[in-house]
Amino acid sequence: MFDDVLMRGGAEARKELARQLAAFLPTSKPGSKDRETVVAKLIKLATDPLVEVRESLARQLSEITPLEADLLFTIIADDDFIALPFLASTAALDRWQMLAVLKIGDLVRQLQIASRRDICEECIECIIETADWPVCAGLLDNQAFEPAERDYRKLYARFAHESEIVERLLARQDIPLVIRILEAKRTSNRIQEYLDNSALMIDDDGGGLVAAAEETATLRVLAGADERELDQVLPFLLNKKLLTPSLILRAAVVGEMRFIDRALSQLSGIPLQRVQGLLYQRGSPNFRAVFNRCGLPTGCFHLIRAAIAVECGIRESGEDVSSDAFGSRVVESIMAGLDGIAMDEKLKLLSYVAEFGTDRPQAIAARLKSTLNRAA
Repeated sequence: MFDDVLMRGGAEARKELARQLAAFLPTSKPGSKDRETVVAKLIKLATDPLVEVRESLARQLSEITPLEADLLFTIIADDDFIALPFLASTAALDRWQMLAVLKIGDLVRQLQIASRRDICEECIECIIETADWPVCAGLLDNQAFEPAERDYRKLYARFAHESEIVERLLARQDIPLVIRILEAKRTSNRIQEYLDNSALMIDDDGGGLVAAAEETATLRVLAGADERELDQVLPFLLNKKLLTPSLILRAAVVGEMRFIDRALSQLSGIPLQRVQGLLYQRGSPNFRAVFNRCGLPTGCFHLIRAAIAVECGIRESGEDVSSDAFGSRVVESIMAGLDGIAMDEKLKLLSYVAEFGTDRPQAIAARLKSTLNRAA
């Protein structure tokens, strides 16, 4: 009877046969002779020359589980408009079948696997390790995907030059700070390369602007980090030679002292708690013992010392101070709080504030420097 319908029945008859055979599957025992007979007929229907028969069958089977692998893959190999909705909705796919689709399927079928809410760990690993960027983008768009730090690192390592992936990574709140910092560095390198090729800047003007933008972006990332994240990222900065004197001075002028004490700890090799004790609990004169082990240029000493003095005062008063206000107090500390500093040295320190500070301290430092130069 089945063969008669398959060979001589019209479209409606074959669709009805598909419906009845599909309805039989949930009540049949896997591996039984009856089920094997039914599955064989369903595979024939899944390759029916009429699209409407195949489409109707796929729609009905998408709600049934389990399904035999031969039947599953016959439907998955069909035209996209039949296969893709089936791939997106069927509950019959197990993890190994999903993996098979990822390994041998084309891009649109891989995308369906990447978007499934029941995607398994093996599939996630396969996508991150081997899939093209559109599939990885689909995985990042999947709300069921909860990336670990290693997932973020692998995706960035593979697709740092692919904007669709980078934008998705940067939009996530839990992305490692290292990636944000690397992206700031990569962006500045691209800008520098563009300026070099286009000859838009004369001499080193472009290089200075790009370096400043990179450090400002890096500092903004660090400012939003918690202490655990800072503890993790500082060794990376040191390793990559990104813990530069200019970045440290920039942080000192805006009051990012959590970064400063960790940077000094990394550079000096002195444990963080010991550094914090020397800087803040016993007063800034102990700063020299730490500074001498950091390998920083001597010109950094007094500016960081002024920032430490401001921080100590803020801790005593319990105030909440903005970056602008902190920088302004650094200027005050330079002018009135640092004993034994020659005027030439103070002018140099004001230059640092004018270069690395936020708007208000920059303006104050520049004005003071101009006034002192005229007076001299």
